[in-house]
Amino acid sequence: MAGLSLLDRGRDTVVVYQEIVTTDRDGNTITKAGTTGVTTRATIQLLAQSGTSARRSEQDNEGFETESGYRMRLPRSFPFILGAQARVRWRGAWWSVIGDARIYNGSPATAHVEYVIRRT
Repeated sequence: MAGLSLLDRGRDTVVVYQEIVTTDRDGNTITKAGTTGVTTRATIQLLAQSGTSARRSEQDNEGFETESGYRMRLPRSFPFILGAQARVRWRGAWWSVIGDARIYNGSPATAHVEYVIRRT
């Protein structure tokens, strides 16, 4: 077996809180981030902003509110796919998973899953 793939060599350590299904006090079924985290390595890269997002960050709240998005890739051996209510603890801050997982299945050598995270 060859050495560890570059897709699995994350430089950062994160704690991932998987989305869980629970019942609120009114008896409604809801999803939320669990309370038990899984520590893992991750590759995290700055996500290019769309024109709309860049303009929004330049409006009159400049300096008070920021909107930075990052692409996060977990090792391919990570045991589950994160849902939209999952949370991530990275560099001492909380991050939310935005949207659905991006699943790349081009070939066994390049298959991986990516997420977009935003600070909350």
